Amino acid sequence: MERLEELAAAHRPEQLVLLERLMDALTACDAVTHLMVRGSLASGTADRLSDLDLVVAVHDGQLPQLVDHLDPLLGTQFGALLPGWRDTIVGQLGGTGRVYLLPHAGHLLQLDLYVCPTSTAQAVQQRSGARVLWQSGHTPEIAEAERAQASLALEHLASAAPDCTALIVQAVVLHAMLRKRLRRGQTYIAFGLQHHLVETCRDLIRTALAPHSRHHGWYHLAEVGHTAAGRACLRELHDAVRQPAASTLKQADRALERILRIAQNVAPTQLAALSGELAAYRAYQEQEDER
Repeated sequence: MERLEELAAAHRPEQLVLLERLMDALTACDAVTHLMVRGSLASGTADRLSDLDLVVAVHDGQLPQLVDHLDPLLGTQFGALLPGWRDTIVGQLGGTGRVYLLPHAGHLLQLDLYVCPTSTAQAVQQRSGARVLWQSGHTPEIAEAERAQASLALEHLASAAPDCTALIVQAVVLHAMLRKRLRRGQTYIAFGLQHHLVETCRDLIRTALAPHSRHHGWYHLAEVGHTAAGRACLRELHDAVRQPAASTLKQADRALERILRIAQNVAPTQLAALSGELAAYRAYQEQEDER
């Protein structure tokens, strides 16, 4: 805990209050061997909008089980607004990333939680520039079979195609990230996130209407246009790709609403299951706009 206290003494953004709670919850798990912080919190440059970037190293043989327990843990103990989004933006560091939106002090904080096997913890630290906050006093020996188990689990997580629910969650998380970058005037990052939102729009259409398609990306999208619903979705997608880069919060909001309209048409059951979370998310964004 001394390193956390040292970090707090130098610069104490409000995210550290949440970080302390996360440390208490995660270090209570015997499978966790290291906790590291990276990004602006590690460098002392965090502001009110900064993400909370945490790296969690887990004993190789227990990595799949811990990843499965992240959503229940973050939901019950920290009130995560939505299930974790599998982060496809972060680089390949040797683990798997999840992004959560956590209510804190009247607004939403973004938690970027990167989980890696203990066998790659040192490499992840070097690649990410993370600072070690806590390390178990006893790191168990890692058998080759456990290393292989962790590697297979990470490959499975990386290759699993998202379903409609995951894509709706992805759209909301990307929208939150886009709004933050627009508030900061970070034009290039905002452009990349908007492009990712358009891809989410496309993927939701294809996943709902052509789930067994052999095609990916932007090829052969006409295959979803054989029904009235499909043609309506393609018109929405056509409008999305023709929009200029989002430069205002209202434009970002319209991009999300377009995806939710599509979801209402092609995945109404999945959208309805998230209705409470979406209402809460909108309420937080309205509060943020009034600040």
